[in-house]
Amino acid sequence: MRRPATAPLARSEIYGDDGPDLDDPAELFHEASKLRPALARRQAAGIVRLEGNEALGAAAARAVRRNPQRRTLPLPAPRRPPCTLWTAIDRRRSRRSFRGAIDDGALATLLDAAYGLREPGRRTVPSGGALYPLELYVALRGRGVYRYDPELHLLEEHEVEDPWPAVTRASPLPSLVDDAAAAVLVLAVFGRTRFKYGLRGYRFALLEAGHVVQNLALAAAALDVVALPFGGYYDGCVDELAGADGVDESVVYAVVLG
Repeated sequence: MRRPATAPLARSEIYGDDGPDLDDPAELFHEASKLRPALARRQAAGIVRLEGNEALGAAAARAVRRNPQRRTLPLPAPRRPPCTLWTAIDRRRSRRSFRGAIDDGALATLLDAAYGLREPGRRTVPSGGALYPLELYVALRGRGVYRYDPELHLLEEHEVEDPWPAVTRASPLPSLVDDAAAAVLVLAVFGRTRFKYGLRGYRFALLEAGHVVQNLALAAAALDVVALPFGGYYDGCVDELAGADGVDESVVYAVVLG
């Protein structure tokens, strides 16, 4: 049965009487980050700088932060469940019926699927210029906050206190996370991609975060782990969990697990 076409809506009906204004920041950013033939030379300045600076090229080729003074938690090898891609796609749903703890084996598989290292020096998602501007932080209920190190496939201790009171405060609807066991915070280090691509690099970081979360969500479906991709959080609260300043780096996406 063919559905009737939807009637077009006026801009005021979509956004209401209060916006967006003519100087709306979202629209201004989208316009400013467009690529244009007339500005090709200016917009390629970062690419030229990268090609002419060996130190910059070496740093860009290894996008990882690591503090050898911090304690680490080894993760088991990722396990690949007997589930086809199409089955995982069909199963994938954003669910809120969390079932308590998540074991380290499932967590290891989810993190590896989301942003794990692949040869030669690549990750499981596409990345603009292979610059990999993201870091994954894991808030484990009752345990602490950890940074995932994809090169060594381990968790680096970031905070030893129970993060769940902070996770709950970060949610406008605290009941969403009441029974969950963990939250994966996708942190963007904007300088890793903006030094080369300028304003467009900010777009690339957000696109990459979407790839990461979709990988994680599909792996969760394959493992029968409840996963809720989560974007409606209080930014300052989640940035504090990850130790981010909210300017040069900030949490841009999250997934609640259980």
